[in-house]
Parts: sequence; structure tokens; C-alpha cells
Amino acid sequence: MTTKKQVQLFLMPTPGAKPEFLATVESASASSALDSSLPSTIVLENYTRDGWAWKPNPSVWMSLSVKSVDGRNKLPGFLKYLKDRKKSAYGRFGDNKGAMWVISYIQKTGESMECRFAWDLTTIPGIPMKQPVAAPPPKPAAPAAPAKASIRKGKAGLLGKLVSSQKRTNAHVIVANKKPQQPATQQNNADEGENSGPKKTAQQVMAEFRQEMEQKFLDFDIASDSVLRVEIKLSEYQKDLATTDDMQKVTMSILRYMVEEAAEEVNEEWIAHKEPSEFTDEITIAVYKEGEAPPEVVEELNRGELPDEIKGKAQAMQANQQKAEEQKAHKAQMEMQKKALQAKANNNVKELNQNKRDRRTVEELQRGDPNPSKRSRTE
Repeated sequence: MTTKKQVQLFLMPTPGAKPEFLATVESASASSALDSSLPSTIVLENYTRDGWAWKPNPSVWMSLSVKSVDGRNKLPGFLKYLKDRKKSAYGRFGDNKGAMWVISYIQKTGESMECRFAWDLTTIPGIPMKQPVAAPPPKPAAPAAPAKASIRKGKAGLLGKLVSSQKRTNAHVIVANKKPQQPATQQNNADEGENSGPKKTAQQVMAEFRQEMEQKFLDFDIASDSVLRVEIKLSEYQKDLATTDDMQKVTMSILRYMVEEAAEEVNEEWIAHKEPSEFTDEITIAVYKEGEAPPEVVEELNRGELPDEIKGKAQAMQANQQKAEEQKAHKAQMEMQKKALQAKANNNVKELNQNKRDRRTVEELQRGDPNPSKRSRTE
């Protein structure tokens, strides 16, 4: 019984980084096998949202369904990652990297994974990459012949020989003086700056930084790590800028905002937190996955400064609440004063009634003596 063709898939975390193992796959169909011409290893080098990677084109692509046979079960999480971001993974293989392998984010339901490949990437419509062409060997440069002064032969006499000798000497002196000029120029360039190279604009630096952060967080999303620390050194991104104006545009606050924005685009539940630093031009931002942030980080974020609009609303709510409490206290005080006045009035009436009481004895009543309180009032 022949063994079915298998292909090992590797994935680059970042362009140019060391590839990491993803899965070992073979044909998901029991009656068919992978093309024997395929290599045993294919490296997925990057992602794309371009249509060439997922649009159907049977005349160019060869489609196939594969399944993982390594037992690590990494493919479901990888496919979910592609589907959530509507990205396709691709990798070139073959002679001069002229063939293309693609895993689209459009997948059928089931345990298998849909892939496709093309033997000639130059036939793929809309693809930005072209098959690399081997550079022709450089032609050997002809050795520079030393400059010679033309000397006319003939009888020139003693004076003519002296003049001819002087011309030959001058010619050799000129050639000798020309050779060390190049090191002098290089020395001047070295004095101007050791890292002299092609300068960039602020827009180019920020675009490259944005792409770097996006790729870093995409790889972090499918990794098992719970925290990713991003170190930012401002000097690293300002050293290639062309002008001082560009340096003023690329600031630490802008780079920090781009890191937080890129993390939020990948997953809104992640928490980006700037760790304490002694320097203003070097910071570290720790990005925690959902539920992985320490309590002190969450507490610090909750104490963070609010926008002015939210601050105004909070202050207005606090003022209204304080005003309502004052009105409630004033109303309660008025009620207490009212009750006190009513109680005092009742006491006065009671005393008045007590003064009007008939204080005559039984004998005085029998004799018909008048009430002394009334008598005193009439008198």
C-alpha cells in the first residue's frame, strides 16, 4: 500500500522571520492524493485581502481539500483567524518561487481545509508579485589604463626630451592623485553620518510602522501567549527621516496611538497599557488579551482621565444630585419647623384653656359665687 503524499505547512509570524510549524496535511479524499510534484514543505509568507487570492478562476487554480494528520489541531483556529479578518494566507514555492499556494478565508463547513495552487504565478490575474528573474552575471569591468601623454616621436633635441619627460611625469601625477579621492569622499560621507542611506518621509515611516504593528497583533491573536509587549524607541523611527519637519510629525504620542489603534482593530476586548518608564523617547506598551490583564492595570485604566465631554456630563450630574439633596434637606427642615410651630401653638391653647378653668369649690358653686377668672376679667 502506497503512502499518500503529505505536505508540511509553515507560517511566518512576520515577513522575514523564522517560519513556525502549522500543520502536516494530506488529501481529505480517500480516493485521491496530492499532486506528487508538490514540494514536501510550503511556507506561508504573508496575508492578503486582494481578490486574486480568493476569487474563483478554474483556468488558473487547482483546488483541493486537505486535512491535518499531525494531531496538533491547529487548523481550526487558523481558519477562524482568516475568516474573522477576511484574509487569505499565501506562500510561493518551486523554482525561483514561481508557483503559488493559497489558503482562502472562504471555507466549506467540515473538518477539511480548502486550498488551491498555481504552477505559474504570472498567469494569476491581478497579482502584484511577479516571478523573480535570475539576474545576469555582471560583466567584468575593463581595467582602467593609466593616462599617458601623447609624445610625438622624432628628433626634438635636449629641450624636447625635457618637455616630454615633464609631460609624462605630470600625467602619472594626475593618475596618482585621482585614486585617493574616492576614500576621501567616503570619509566625508562617514563624517556626515554613519547610517547615510535613502531617506524617508514621515508618511512612509508611519505607514511601515502601522503595517508592522498590524502584522504583529495578527500573529499575537493566533498565538497562545496572553500578553504582548511592544517596545517603541523613537530614535529608531526618526533616524531615516529626511527633514526636521518629518521628525516633528513622527512623535511618541502618535506611535503610541497607532499601537493602541492596531490592537483595537484586531480585537476590541484587548487592553493596551503603557508600562512605567524613566525615558520619554523609549516606552513599552503591554497588550493583554481578554480577561488576562492584572487587576492593578484594570484599576489604573478605570482611573484614567475621561474626555472633557464626559467630564462635563459627570460634573452636571453631580451638581444636580447635590442640588436635589440640598432641596430635600431644606424641605425636611421646613417640615420640622412647621411641626415645631404647630406643637407650640397647641401648648399655648392648652395653657389658655387651663387659665379659663372653673376653679370654684363645691360650696362656692352651691352658694352661687361667680367664677373668679371671669370676675377678675370683668373687674
